[in-house]
Amino acid sequence: MRDSTLEYKENFFTGTSAAVAGGFTTILDMPNTVPPITSVKELIHRKYTAKNTILCNIGFYCSPLNGKDIKELISEGAIGFKIYLHKPFENQNLSNNNIMEIMIEIKKNNSILCVHAEDYSFSNNIESTSSNKAEVFAINNIIDLVKQINCKIHFAHISTYEGLEIIKKHKNELDISCEATPHHALLDKNDVSDDFGYCEPKLKEKKDKESILKGIIDGSIDIISTDHAPHTIVEKKNLKKPGFPGLETAIPILMDLHDKKIISLKRICETLIVNPINRFNLKRIGKIMPGYKADLVIIDPTRVKVIEASRFFSKAKYSPFDGEKFKGVIMSTFVNGQLVFNDGQIIAKPGIGNIVHQSRESL
Repeated sequence: MRDSTLEYKENFFTGTSAAVAGGFTTILDMPNTVPPITSVKELIHRKYTAKNTILCNIGFYCSPLNGKDIKELISEGAIGFKIYLHKPFENQNLSNNNIMEIMIEIKKNNSILCVHAEDYSFSNNIESTSSNKAEVFAINNIIDLVKQINCKIHFAHISTYEGLEIIKKHKNELDISCEATPHHALLDKNDVSDDFGYCEPKLKEKKDKESILKGIIDGSIDIISTDHAPHTIVEKKNLKKPGFPGLETAIPILMDLHDKKIISLKRICETLIVNPINRFNLKRIGKIMPGYKADLVIIDPTRVKVIEASRFFSKAKYSPFDGEKFKGVIMSTFVNGQLVFNDGQIIAKPGIGNIVHQSRESL
């Protein structure tokens, strides 16, 4: 989601419309807005803005400026914490000492730290950011810190063969997990243009793409994320703003891989439902049984979905998969027992979604 001062890119209604149209009933919102969600004041404002406009359930990440912010942010409902090693926010100190202080407080409060693992020192070096050095350095550095603190860590959108290998090596000894996106699993730098194909982390080489897909298939990668990053077409074309709108394409892509016998339905359910619920300790979702929220998605695995970015519910009308065909269509989405999306149309009023708190219960 964007909203705040970036409503022209996406707001909570259009973003959650894209989510339910894409088959998502609960999403986690990232803190890289303007202003960023680094304080209780901004978190309260963001929740207030979202409350009466959302069509699905939503939890809010925050990005702490330092360790002393953690407890208060959790009390106000932060679902987790995220740091962007390549782009610290204003007044945010991401030195190792400060990251360790943040980790200590997150561990004390039984929360989780999500890391965009590209080191800042490589950010102005085109060769290093285009290669795998920035990610590899950042993952190694965070793992060295985790060995001292043993904080619960989740690595966001892994994009390199080497980075994934490092994570796999340490998974048994440390409380770490990782995610990947469909675009890093299926595309490499030769598949896209320099403007509309730009994302962070960048698309890498063929071997990296193949490694990410293999990791999703064999369980080395725990979660599939969309990394939904909406911008205007003008911004993508002229300013090379990073990222793609991914909420309306992820599940059709995965269902198509299942149809081609590349990935099992069990793995799709694990990466999209079971593992995110367990990793973020979400309660009363993900099962069809008494006491659980009736969040349901009906998919027709036989129908072909043509990606038409111009018809996205998201305000972002572009996609690296635009025009491609995938076998698997979202027919209906139920949120909290209510039919929200049906046969290509949003049919519910905004505000039926709940805000999910770090207590793992909903308001």
